[in-house]
Formats: sequence, structure tokens, C-alpha cells
Amino acid sequence: MRVAVLGPQGSLGVHLCEELRHAGHDVDPIDRSICDLRNPDRENLYRLRDRLTEHDCQLVVNCAAYTDVDGAEQNTDEAFQINALGAEMVARAAGEASAALCHISTDFVFDGTQSRAYDEFDEPRPLSAYARSKLAGERLVQKSGVRSFIVRVGGLYGRRGRNFVSTLVARLKVNQPLRIDKQRLTAPTWNRLLSRQLITLCERGEHGVYHATCLGETTWYGFAQALCEEAAALGCELPQTFIGVTTDELAAPAARPASSLLDCRMLRLRGLMRLPPWRDALKGYLTELLIQGEL
Repeated sequence: MRVAVLGPQGSLGVHLCEELRHAGHDVDPIDRSICDLRNPDRENLYRLRDRLTEHDCQLVVNCAAYTDVDGAEQNTDEAFQINALGAEMVARAAGEASAALCHISTDFVFDGTQSRAYDEFDEPRPLSAYARSKLAGERLVQKSGVRSFIVRVGGLYGRRGRNFVSTLVARLKVNQPLRIDKQRLTAPTWNRLLSRQLITLCERGEHGVYHATCLGETTWYGFAQALCEEAAALGCELPQTFIGVTTDELAAPAARPASSLLDCRMLRLRGLMRLPPWRDALKGYLTELLIQGEL
């Protein structure tokens, strides 16, 4: 299968391209020079459609997004331009090229107030401009009529791009003090394992809305503690120059759900492989960093 990947240089996109090639698929990376979601006009639509048609792509994976959650509060139009109208443009191009679409969305479409993890049948209630833009993108993709997988993810980390783990490790290495949320619940998910999950899902061809995160739960502060413990077990001591604070004490510009836990119900119902517990995934990630000399 030939797969077009938008956002191929981001953390998820890099891992996805690697895993697609390992699985024997041909990869067509689509960067901004080919399709710029900041400008979802007809020119970009036709350019992307023609690229997909000429390269005979059967699947498009849209990893590109505006991901600055706090920045979206000030740059709301830009967030909607990329995450909503840009997503719609990709969906239209994929449909016109007779390709299926895997669209990456977010756990932030929920408000985090219920006591259990959110499954695919729960009603989204976004709290922030970023979350509203991502939900709008989901709905526009569905409205387009393209054969689609909408996959909500959360707590992503990996070797490339800016994410919680890469930022944390870099700052701990220089003894920089950090304040980390000790209240918000999450299921940290390694991009490499998520990429394999996405490939399995798309190969099966059962379209719909899916949740895909690692099993279990922790807080971001608990995750930071676990990272230091697992790194130490591999012989790499990281100074724990961080403290746990409440969500209110962090006073972030954008509201975030108190719980970002997702129930991957549809993966279970489809009999598909689920991701491992988050701490097992973290061990695998740190081992990879150590082998690559990056820890």
C-alpha cells in the first residue's frame, strides 16, 4: 500500500513513516511545500489531490495540526484554519483521489469531568479553542464523505518534535527547575507504538472513530517521577529538579480537561491489538534512547 503522510517531520509523523516502511508499505511524505494547511484554498486542494492521484496513494494519514494549546487562545483563527478547514481540505483531496483518510484527533475534545474514561460513544465537550478546532476538524472530515478513520490520541511523546518527555529530559540534564501538574490524569503514549497501532487499524480497513492510547493512568508529575526511575534503572541518573503543583497553580492560558483518559472501546470491539501499559511503553522508549546514545 502507498501511504501519504502529512506532517512527516513531526514526532508522530517521523515514527509513522519509519514504521510504515518497516511494515513493507511505500511512503509519500507530504510537507508544507506540497500542501500548506495554513492556506486551505483550491490551489492547495488541487495540488494535494493531484499528488495523491499521480502517486496512486490508497491511504492518507493527516498528522499535521496546530498543536499549541495555549497559543490557540490568542491565535484561534489560525488554529481553526489548520485543524478544521485544513482537515476538510485533506479529506476532500483524499476523497477525490479515491483514497481513505486516517485523521489524527485529540483527547482534548472531552471536558474531563466524568468519573470514567471516555469512549468513542461519549459526547465531546471541548474546553479550549484548540479542542474546539480539533472537534470541528473531525466533523468536517465526517461530513466530507471520505472513507475515514478518526483516531483520538493523547499524551504523545517520542524522539522527534517538542513533547513533554523530550522537554523534560532536556531541562533535567541542565538542572533546570520545573513545576509539573500533579492533578491532571493522562495515559502517556509512545509515538512508535501508536504508529504500529495506526497501521494495523488502517490495514484492517474498518472505518470509524477510534481511541488509541496506552493502558493505565498517571498524572504528569507521576509520569516525570517514573521517567527518572526508569532512566536510573538503565544507569542514567536524571536530577529530579521538579515539583508537583496543582492545575490552578500552573495558571495556563487554556483550560484543559482534568482527566484525558480514553477508553479504547472500539479497538476491543473490533478485536484489534491494544497498546501496552504506559510504563512498559516508557521503558521501551528510554531503552531506544539509550541505544541511540540520546539518553
